[in-house]
Amino acid sequence: MFFSRLELDRDKSRALYLQVADHLRQRIESGDLASETRLPASRVLAKQLGVNRVTVVNAYAELEAEGLVTTRVGSGTYVTGPHQSHAPDEPPPIPVRLGSSQPRRHWDAGHMMTEMMRLARQPGVISFAAGTPASEFIPVNEFRRAINDVLRRDGAEALQYEEAAGYFPLRDSIAELLQAQAIEVKASDILITAGCQQAVDITLRVLARSEHSALVVEEPCYLGLLDLLSSRRITPVGVPMDEQGLRVDQLEQIILRHRPSLIYVTPNFHNPTGITMPLGRRQALLEIAARYGVPILEDTTYDELYYDHQPLPTLKSLDTAGIVFQAGGFSKTLVPGIRIGYLVAPSQLQERLVATKQTTDILTSPLNQRALHAYLESGHFPIHLKTVRDAYRTRRDAMLAAMQQHFPLEACWRCPAGGIYLWVEMPQHGPTATELYLTAINYNVAFSIGSVFSAGGYFAHALRLNFAGCPPDEIEEGIRRLGKAWKELLARSNTLVEPRPASVHIL
Repeated sequence: MFFSRLELDRDKSRALYLQVADHLRQRIESGDLASETRLPASRVLAKQLGVNRVTVVNAYAELEAEGLVTTRVGSGTYVTGPHQSHAPDEPPPIPVRLGSSQPRRHWDAGHMMTEMMRLARQPGVISFAAGTPASEFIPVNEFRRAINDVLRRDGAEALQYEEAAGYFPLRDSIAELLQAQAIEVKASDILITAGCQQAVDITLRVLARSEHSALVVEEPCYLGLLDLLSSRRITPVGVPMDEQGLRVDQLEQIILRHRPSLIYVTPNFHNPTGITMPLGRRQALLEIAARYGVPILEDTTYDELYYDHQPLPTLKSLDTAGIVFQAGGFSKTLVPGIRIGYLVAPSQLQERLVATKQTTDILTSPLNQRALHAYLESGHFPIHLKTVRDAYRTRRDAMLAAMQQHFPLEACWRCPAGGIYLWVEMPQHGPTATELYLTAINYNVAFSIGSVFSAGGYFAHALRLNFAGCPPDEIEEGIRRLGKAWKELLARSNTLVEPRPASVHIL
């Protein structure tokens, strides 16, 4: 067997994945594992060692961050050779930070998240990991009535092909919703898509000039976007964020250096940080993008989930240069499974966007489109939104209270004014979020690790917690378990952390 000489010590304070990485590193540096040696698949090696697959994935990630191995898509993980230090005249990479996050090379986040989601779905696990809304607030009865009404009214026509741009009455209803936000838009400007993510994908297909083109993203950013960019061979260029969102003071130099095809931003209730971009920064972003002729794709997925006050004007409503594409949808606010989103774009590009939609999946479900239109026309949507906002505000506050009680003083977070996520940064000199995850899963609690949301593999000590998916009592219990997992991990790793005043606890 490949690891016949390795015996893992489960009583050791050093995490299991680090023990695996230590063993591999020693064999690589000694020459026992030559360059171009293919390492076993993570699933195979995990079975040999009797550990979870995430343990092996993390061990390989450690070695890849050190330059000792490399992952080749569709082929496997290969030894690259002993570590080579930087040349004397070559400066080390400069970290991009939010708070005090340290850099880490990006690995295959998709595989990591798939495995973590599998663990999070095990019976008895309280999961803050998913990006889904709460199932109990989905208006099942109202949507069932809408579907039945459509089938009675339209019959087979509701099950036939629809025009690729989407069911026109639905586009008209969405246009009315957007006009109420001071956006100048007509039904013909709207393309119906299979969720907001397809709206993003279609925009990438139309605007990305070629393979290996660049796209500006927030750092950190939406994981689904990183997966899309990887599949399209588009390079994400991360711009650091601060407490007001994307650092526009760094944007101009990045545009000049990388000549991006597009800027992707989520100004309201950003995923994963929950940050909202203030009005002045929105205006500065629009001015810089217009000056250099770089289109902006604005993701408004969470805009209707506000808790303290109505959201600021969207970039689309402020756009006077015609450079903003707006992607939105109903997955986080209404019914995730119907997969209906929309894209608002300049009229001169509508024909290309529709043609791209046709090559992707021909059309979005006509029945779902008509049922959504019937539901919107029924007048239930504003009532539903108020119910959801009230419930999620209560859940957000429950999580904040539990964090104050069970998390260490050194942890930092901000109270999000909307959305469904809390972004937490743990002490930089303590265990990583991955190590915490592997301990926390033994306490039957799960979350998303911060580094998978990073274009550059940063935020190794950050967590994303979804507060919308669990009732308050379950949130309190889950955070209590997470706090216990941290204390156990800290004790095992013998990490000393100096206390800091509680006044700096929440940013």
